Amino acid sequence: MPIPIIRKITASDASSFQALRLEGLANHPCEFGTALEEEADLSLPDIERRLEDGQIYGVFVGTKLAAIAGFRRFDRLKKRHKAELFGVYVGQDSRGQKLGEAVVRHVIAVAKNEAEQLLATVASLNHPAKALYAKLGFRQFGHEPRAHKVGDRYFDQDHLVLMLSCIEAD
Repeated sequence: MPIPIIRKITASDASSFQALRLEGLANHPCEFGTALEEEADLSLPDIERRLEDGQIYGVFVGTKLAAIAGFRRFDRLKKRHKAELFGVYVGQDSRGQKLGEAVVRHVIAVAKNEAEQLLATVASLNHPAKALYAKLGFRQFGHEPRAHKVGDRYFDQDHLVLMLSCIEAD
């Protein structure tokens, strides 16, 4: 198996990113704040712009994009010390290889240079993701009942924080 490489996803990766993102939204609709219908309507140029303007990282195994995670710093003056981890997903056929952990660790390393704390939300029923975040030092600070509605079902979310200023440099 090729050695996984983690790097910022660029516009040239747009079709691979879109395919992996749509897989995640289709297979796990309660886990993301975006609905499949919203994302599926985006054109490839829209995706390319999003990737060029944002900080979305991917784990590539050979030429295949296997896992993704996004990071954004808050813009408002009083919130610039915070950033958000979002859109974490590992492809169905790439699970069990610790690629999710690798990409989240990478985002944490990037975020340490830009923010003091990193926020994340996770579906309350997603026990593997919650265990990973706990392992990496995230702590729950809130619980939002009925955070997402998918069809006629509601899903709760847990709000997490990682204090980056308390993490030793690797």
